[in-house]
Amino acid sequence: MKNSSKFTKTEAFKACLLGGAIGDALGAPIEFWSIGQIKSRYGNTGISDFVEFKDGRGRFTDDTQMSLFTAEGLLRARHRAMLRGIGGALHQITFYSYRRWLLTQSNSFGEVHSRLLNPDMLYSGWLLTQEELYSCRAPGNTCLQALRNGKMGSMKNPINDSKGCGTIMRMAPVGLMFSDNPDRAFSEGCHLSALTHGHPTGYLSGGFFAALIAFLTNGDNLRTAIWKCMEILTQQPDHDEVEEAVLKMFSVLKEADQRDLEPEDLQKLGGAWIAEEDLAISLLCAIRYESDFEKGVIAAINHSGDSDSTGAITGNILGLINGRDSIPDKWQSNLHGAAIVLEIAEDLAIGVKGNSFEQDEEWWEKYPGN
Repeated sequence: MKNSSKFTKTEAFKACLLGGAIGDALGAPIEFWSIGQIKSRYGNTGISDFVEFKDGRGRFTDDTQMSLFTAEGLLRARHRAMLRGIGGALHQITFYSYRRWLLTQSNSFGEVHSRLLNPDMLYSGWLLTQEELYSCRAPGNTCLQALRNGKMGSMKNPINDSKGCGTIMRMAPVGLMFSDNPDRAFSEGCHLSALTHGHPTGYLSGGFFAALIAFLTNGDNLRTAIWKCMEILTQQPDHDEVEEAVLKMFSVLKEADQRDLEPEDLQKLGGAWIAEEDLAISLLCAIRYESDFEKGVIAAINHSGDSDSTGAITGNILGLINGRDSIPDKWQSNLHGAAIVLEIAEDLAIGVKGNSFEQDEEWWEKYPGN
């Protein structure tokens, strides 16, 4: 089986984010459907391709949109640290990136574009110029409410008690950015999750997933990466629910005994509306089909629950492990907005351009250091 250490950094990052976007788009049309409804409409095997639009193309949802704006926040923070020689503003800068995402959900492209002509801190950067992102694709209420409130949540000062899956589905870029330090990836995943979700299970699930992506980027196999994440997790306060969800996942995996997964297997872990269930279901599908992107993602979306989120997370994992060549060409070519995903993945691999003495003007336009 391939692992990400066999790919260039840029190719690994592209495969991870593109895989997630494709899984997200595949699961989007059945996000709120029961497995009975899915089978009635699409047969016993469920969905196996983009089916939402007549043109046969797929569109990603808020899961991928927020992942892109997470990446933007990370890149702007790194740019600021390089320009000023200091860090420490990552959480605030990423919070403002999430507020930019909120603009795409609350305003038309034309309304925002008119402000971009004379940008302030909020109305700046290249993601806001991408009209494809101005689409409301069932965004999570907790994220919307938290960001509209305008107050940054934190682990010490939570703004709510939510552990919804809006924490975890946006954290892949954190693992990629901090792939050289999985402990840092875990910590930052928790902090950035807590901006909108205050329950420890929610932000610890986000931290777990960010660290998992970091370990996989370094070439660890999936099981090894999971157990390394568990070692970090169990050192944290209030970790019991996440630990129990991952251990239950292994029990369900053992019960399946090498056969193909059924929707009923996934449902033993919940509906993925909350973060630890989303994590457990995605890990189950990724482990069972560790070398098969297509089968893993199809298994991850065909269940009675949050299909696009489990599709996105499983797609992130299996894309990173197996590379872009493992993703069917038809899905890569038929995904709306794929070019945006690939560009920001490439930028994450670059990290920053210019230096503290000579600013790169193109990079400043894309990722202003504020």
